[in-house]
Amino acid sequence: MKNLVLYSLLFVLVFNACTDDFDEIDRPKTTSEQIEPDYLFTRALVTGSGLSVGVWQLVHQTAGSVYAQQFANIKPGFTSDNYEPGPGNTVWDWYYARNHFAPINLNYRVIELTTELENPVQLACARIWQVYMYQLITDMYGDIPYSDAFLSSKPTFDKQSDIYADLLNELKESMELIATYGDKGYVTFNEADVLFNGDLTKWERFAGSLMMRIALRASNVAEDNLTRTYLSQLDMSKTMQGNGDMVKVIPDADGPTYHTKNPMKYVSVWEEVRMSKTMFDMLDKNADPRLPVYAAPNEDGIYIGLENGQSQDDLSLYYTTVYQPQYCDIGEFFLQDETPHYVFTYAEACFLKAEAAQRGYISGNAQEYYNQGLQASLEQFDITDTDVQNAFINGNAKYDASKALEQIYEQRWLALFPNGNEAWNLVRRAGHPIMNTPVYTWPDNPDMPRRMPYPVNERRYNEENYNAAVNHMGGDSQYTRVWWDGGN
Repeated sequence: MKNLVLYSLLFVLVFNACTDDFDEIDRPKTTSEQIEPDYLFTRALVTGSGLSVGVWQLVHQTAGSVYAQQFANIKPGFTSDNYEPGPGNTVWDWYYARNHFAPINLNYRVIELTTELENPVQLACARIWQVYMYQLITDMYGDIPYSDAFLSSKPTFDKQSDIYADLLNELKESMELIATYGDKGYVTFNEADVLFNGDLTKWERFAGSLMMRIALRASNVAEDNLTRTYLSQLDMSKTMQGNGDMVKVIPDADGPTYHTKNPMKYVSVWEEVRMSKTMFDMLDKNADPRLPVYAAPNEDGIYIGLENGQSQDDLSLYYTTVYQPQYCDIGEFFLQDETPHYVFTYAEACFLKAEAAQRGYISGNAQEYYNQGLQASLEQFDITDTDVQNAFINGNAKYDASKALEQIYEQRWLALFPNGNEAWNLVRRAGHPIMNTPVYTWPDNPDMPRRMPYPVNERRYNEENYNAAVNHMGGDSQYTRVWWDGGN
């Protein structure tokens, strides 16, 4: 948190300039006195989306994607696939405090500026994006600095239950702002908005879909006061209605740093992952047409998945002779310069609706939503042949009411690829799909991790509040459960 505080102070200095006594001396005579939030928002969107190989590796490749068994690690020295515990320093630092990067910090300033400018539609968009990022971080760690994250040099950690309640309220109020002021002539972020180019309808639908994700994630612990309350009031027309509404960022191959390039293409040349056997088996059993999109065939031209948790000795011995050539690498679809970086897809929104309908939280037909999710996912990956779509939807993946939730969870998990972090969140919350036992796990760590431990710097520089959070949560291990996963 020390870096976070220094970065916050830097922004205060930039935005507030000098003291009142020096205002007249330092004020330029030919420039605007008003700081515009547009390009701060652009940077908050790009960095907050995870469009950076550094973030992608730590959020997905070496965490969620191997915990949820969409990828299997083949790189000697990477041990998260064996469930070796480690401090979750970097993701926390990147989102809260990293110089010129930290999107939660940047977006906090955007919220301040749009409030000062009295622009309710820009404010609504910034608040929605803040909700998205805060959910990502709290789901990884549990209790986190939230209400005074940028107001104190030693911020308190809010309880995740309180954070979730506030996130849902933030979405509700932001959607109301768009509904009230969206047609009143206020300037949007326009081209600075790299997600939707200022389209407020899409921001509203993003917020409504995000509300479903958050409310359903809380359903095991706050069904009545959060899940039912918010979903019963949610207008489904204010959720994503098609693939054109999905949240994605297009990489910039000519960008100045790796933070703007396609992270999956960037890491592919390092030969660090292969398709997990768990993922392969689920695709293969249904003759899923996404298999050749998700994975490239091995050197013999066949598709095969690798069991998770190969021992470090075996990886060191057979890294280039067995693991690289014999198991399926990332599919070519994901390795193009402008392959979209998917933040939140329409397919996921459909499966959220299917679950909500099946569990009685919303009206509507769960089977119809399920089928829409299948079709949306196929089309997202350029599988547009209607015969292929119909054969899959009405054949091997056909909806079965007797195991509806199991199917919904499995197909959502498949459609989330390559968003391993969200797949891990689903497995933690729903307990499905069922993960295979890794070949080898770190001694005394036989089970899938449930969270990331707090960074070392929190123990060093914010000890009192760190200890309070650890005491509330019941520990700080990778097996300490977050609130919605049955913890405190």
